Amino acid sequence: MDLLIEKLDGSRYYLSQYKVLITDFEESAPSVTRNSKQLDQRNGNIDFGGWHTDKTINITGYYRADDMDEEETLREKLYALLSDPDGYYITQLKTTPSVAMERPGETSGGYYDKLSNYPSHKRFLVYTEAAELELVGNVNGTLLYKLTAEFKTIKLPYGESVPHDLDFKPNVPYIGRNLIVRKGELVGQMVGQDGQISPWDSATLTPVIIKVTPGEQLTMSGTAGGDNTFRYAFYDAAGKTLMRSIKDSRLVTTVTAPEGAATFRISYPKEAQVKLERGNIATDWSPAPEDPGYNKWYLDTYYNTDSLFIPYAGTVPCNQLEQGFAIEMTAKDASSSLSLKIDDTELTYSGAVASGDVFKLSGFSYTQNGLSIVSKTNKAYFILQPDKSNRITCNVPGTVRIIGFQNLYA
Repeated sequence: MDLLIEKLDGSRYYLSQYKVLITDFEESAPSVTRNSKQLDQRNGNIDFGGWHTDKTINITGYYRADDMDEEETLREKLYALLSDPDGYYITQLKTTPSVAMERPGETSGGYYDKLSNYPSHKRFLVYTEAAELELVGNVNGTLLYKLTAEFKTIKLPYGESVPHDLDFKPNVPYIGRNLIVRKGELVGQMVGQDGQISPWDSATLTPVIIKVTPGEQLTMSGTAGGDNTFRYAFYDAAGKTLMRSIKDSRLVTTVTAPEGAATFRISYPKEAQVKLERGNIATDWSPAPEDPGYNKWYLDTYYNTDSLFIPYAGTVPCNQLEQGFAIEMTAKDASSSLSLKIDDTELTYSGAVASGDVFKLSGFSYTQNGLSIVSKTNKAYFILQPDKSNRITCNVPGTVRIIGFQNLYA
């Protein structure tokens, strides 16, 4: 075995660099402290809960020195390495022999050259009061020393995975921009320049009018509904009809605004799913972002909810206030509020949300585009639980990152 030591400045050292062979690595369970109070004339105590305080790791190793001078040099280096008041991370490097079994006499010597080390899935932020070195004896003309050290965890009483940022980016295709807002009610009929109601503006059609520029392309597509047609027309700034046509709503139709065009009008059966987009590319039908049900449709259609689970593999809860991870959410649509949940814990924000807004939620700091929004939140914080789904849900479409994600192990 070996021991990897990582200083807080990022430098890394192996005890094998100092001729130390680790033979034992033992970690304790996290110690528990309870808060209780005893009242006179009452049996037992009133218990106010408990918490983990620290974890102990003990290592044992051996090293050889050719003479007293070399041993003194190794001793000084080990003391300097291990007696760091700022603490450091230690990781056990487990040993797997490359030769699992051999017959007696099949090979000779070189056993340690056949060993390979692989790191544990966790590391510990620790300190040690003092490493102890003990002379074992003189072996074949070299001095053999035993190294023992007891480490105590500093920040969290757990083993930690290496922190990294975790992205949740559902596979959302380009869905285009539907310009038709489905308000659920008819806008009404349109009166032409001659003062007469246009014969194709019947009460069975939902008319929509948008502004256009000459030469601009518009694409109409959709599903059949009603009489299977949609009607459209271009008008100039004075309301004069420049172009008018009737098309089958089951077909994709791209039209170009003529010279002098200022507005475009399309009418379609209310029950039809007609989509109007700028440009010459037709995408699958979608409601307009202004529609009341757009957010739910977007989440239900394009977000694979099975992939919005945090893959937390720790064995103890990971508290956002203790461990320090942050949730970063980038909105992809506008909303009057924000609600982000992990399982049953919900963080709410009562302010307006615009598409592109970036929220960073750390449990004690809450920002929107870098500005504090603490007063408009319920100040909730999240805890990742072992053996639970840790599912992320949000009322606003967007992408989510967990900054500084870690698994914690008892």
